[in-house]
Amino acid sequence: MDSPPSALILARHRRALTGSSRGLSRAYNKGDLVRVRAGAYYNKPAWLALKPWERYSATVAAVAAIDPSVNFCYLTALRIWRLPSPRVPDHIHMLTSSPHKAGRLPSTTLAARDPKTGFTGLEAAKGYGISRHHWQADVVEDRGFRVTSLVQTVLDCIVRMELPEAVAVADDVLGSRRKEGEGLTRNELEAASGRLASAAKRRRVLAILALADEAAESVGESRSRALIHVLGLPAPVLQHAFYDLDGFIGRTDFFWPEYGLIGEFDGDAKYLDDDLLGGRTAREALLAEKKREDRLRALGYTVVRWDWKAVTKPELLGQKLAAAGLPRRNPRRVD
Repeated sequence: MDSPPSALILARHRRALTGSSRGLSRAYNKGDLVRVRAGAYYNKPAWLALKPWERYSATVAAVAAIDPSVNFCYLTALRIWRLPSPRVPDHIHMLTSSPHKAGRLPSTTLAARDPKTGFTGLEAAKGYGISRHHWQADVVEDRGFRVTSLVQTVLDCIVRMELPEAVAVADDVLGSRRKEGEGLTRNELEAASGRLASAAKRRRVLAILALADEAAESVGESRSRALIHVLGLPAPVLQHAFYDLDGFIGRTDFFWPEYGLIGEFDGDAKYLDDDLLGGRTAREALLAEKKREDRLRALGYTVVRWDWKAVTKPELLGQKLAAAGLPRRNPRRVD
């Protein structure tokens, strides 16, 4: 999770230390604190400085701190297991033992209104509601949270996600790029899918696993490959190694040998993430990428590149690949 629970200010801790939590209520009324949940506060300027994923994680931590018995599931569990999510969810997802308590509740994150302006300061800071689900689940503990097991979480998500997002989850949990936490095998997921009561869900899991590829190295690559399938384009070879007279050039994201075409997904992290930059500046990384591409083109290959915009607009990706010479067959329906 992105925001440490230690940043939360809990009323019960304040009462244990001082005998009273009234100071928190006064600070809230003055506009110094945000009440994330009843009994859980956060410094208001710090809360507003958080990124959306960090605010979501802080809200999850607040929910767990107020009620340690909460069992997180679905998209919240996906985040706890450090698996890719298509976007910040609107709700904190948890299990309930009663079907009558299933459903959604609005956000409880509040701040006092400024008496002069009438605004709370949270107008542009999204809050997250609660979504309770009533289904049977295997619950374990991970990083201090009670959460559906990894295999349960993956199945719960991929049967409900759109195909590109589901493939990204499957690629990540199966692939060697998973650096944090445990992974799963195809056999484990196939065996677990066989226990699903719904035949449609069993078919969905097997269809996603048929598309999953452990060689994918980023979420953008996974989403791209799923869209290539949906668009009815030929399947690419992943992470193909190229050499010239000077030696190793590199591995490419996608390669269509029969069409002499190389495809590269350009995520922002390639030029902004310190770990991926490996000590280089963004400018040095761009120059190295250009030289690499020049060497690939010198071998006679066409190189086409795309970014996040293309993997959120399938037709844009299809146009780029078609313009580069990739034939389009029959588009497939996205379930």
